Amino acid sequence: MERSRRWVQLKLVPPVARFGNIESAAELRVARLVEQVDLGEPATCFYSVHLPRHEYKRMSEIDFLIVLNDVVLVLEIKGGRLARRDGLWTFTDRYGEVHEKREGPFEQARTAMFAIEADLQRRIPGLSVAFGSVVITPDQALAPDLEWEPAEHLGPGSMTVAALGAGLTAAARHWRDRSRHTVGRSQYQDLVKALRPDFDRVPRLSLLASAFETDFVQLAAAQYDMLRGAEVNPRLLCTGGAGSGKTLLAVESARRAALRGETVLLTCRSSGVMDMMSRSLADTSVDCIEWSRTNGRGPYDVVLVDEAQDILNTDDCLQLDELVTDGIREGRWRLFCDPNNQANVDGVFDRQTFDELGSTAAQFQLPYNCRNTSAIVQQTQLITGADLGVAKAGAGPAVEYVQPHSDTDTAALLDARLKRLRQEEIDLSEVVVVTLRDTESASSAVQTKAYSRGALTDQPGRSSTSGPAGAARLVTTRGFKGLEAAHVLVVDVDEVESDLAMARLYVAMTRPRVSLWIAVGPRAWAQLSSANGGKQ
Repeated sequence: MERSRRWVQLKLVPPVARFGNIESAAELRVARLVEQVDLGEPATCFYSVHLPRHEYKRMSEIDFLIVLNDVVLVLEIKGGRLARRDGLWTFTDRYGEVHEKREGPFEQARTAMFAIEADLQRRIPGLSVAFGSVVITPDQALAPDLEWEPAEHLGPGSMTVAALGAGLTAAARHWRDRSRHTVGRSQYQDLVKALRPDFDRVPRLSLLASAFETDFVQLAAAQYDMLRGAEVNPRLLCTGGAGSGKTLLAVESARRAALRGETVLLTCRSSGVMDMMSRSLADTSVDCIEWSRTNGRGPYDVVLVDEAQDILNTDDCLQLDELVTDGIREGRWRLFCDPNNQANVDGVFDRQTFDELGSTAAQFQLPYNCRNTSAIVQQTQLITGADLGVAKAGAGPAVEYVQPHSDTDTAALLDARLKRLRQEEIDLSEVVVVTLRDTESASSAVQTKAYSRGALTDQPGRSSTSGPAGAARLVTTRGFKGLEAAHVLVVDVDEVESDLAMARLYVAMTRPRVSLWIAVGPRAWAQLSSANGGKQ
């Protein structure tokens, strides 16, 4: 009696649940079928749904890419009606734009196939697999033609799970037979590892907008390693400096755990960070709860803590133990923290607790600063001594320093800076003024003309980190830790010798994506000059 074959479901990256808005109904239809297909062997299908248009073109406009043990298939999807007249093809692309070209879908698919083959041969030395292409027209049958082999086209009759699986299996067999390569050992894992970061994008976090941007970003290699590590390690400790992407990874890791059907808690001591993360995960089952409100909750299958240096002490870890199914020692958790530079700004950090938890977890370090420009990174390292990693955001404008002699001076200089930003046509809602004092009301910024007329406010607007439309926001370092803004103005730098003052300065200096302006008081200026060997 014939042994029944084990069902092997094809893996779709990204999965359907993470697609978001798709303009092409034909691509969505194919994707939903592909996710259910069985090709009789391990297979991964990459879908370019999250690639920006310019990167989609760079990837030769590949719609889907299927990787098997010894063959790579490019799938070209053409929805709607296609026509060919006098050698010209007319078709509609994924963006709804109608094109008339001499290059038809089959030639387009083969061009993409050759391009991805050349790219992978360069990236994977010794690669020896077959490459092929398939054109799928879900809405229209095409008559046989000398331009393509029957196995290279799938029409409306293939739009069921079984029929699509059979068609793709036949296409893979066809291209294996035609391959000029001698296929050796399986290179499936090498191919998947090389291709997955190109297609497996995560939603960008826009921390000052009223909602999250809908574009997707490609992770740095170390960030992607951490995300993959979270899938296989029950306990994970992720460390990195400001701007290394910890919050982005916490959100995406929580999203993916929830998609696997697990109960998930994402928490943080900062209300501003929690507001941002909650909005990002509003369409998921993840519980996003501020740390102070987690008593009595759970337990959860997976607990994730952002800004975890704020809760790495005995009392808070006892609370964490109650939140995790099977507790801290045996349960599943992921902590994202900056233990060296942001500790004790909000909450209490205990190095022994950090070391003990780290001994029970897989550890990942993020070496890149993906937020700050190299100018900001260099100045922050010079002043605070902190290692922010390698800057990946470009050079950017120089950091500007001013030396006020009093709060009145600071207010006047701050007014002048805000006026200059407006003259440069920068929306003040993209500007944050950070005071290093304990409260906003104690800041010199409340003496500015901008504050008196509402162009600078300490009241939140559309989000917890932005002011009303057209107004800059005044915040403390405690309220702004873990967040970011395009332009940051730092005031009330009264002294920098205490650990708390230096930690606050570090937090403030690492918030901007574009420009940084700092008003340094006389005492702090003298302390910085002394620490720098008397150099100004």
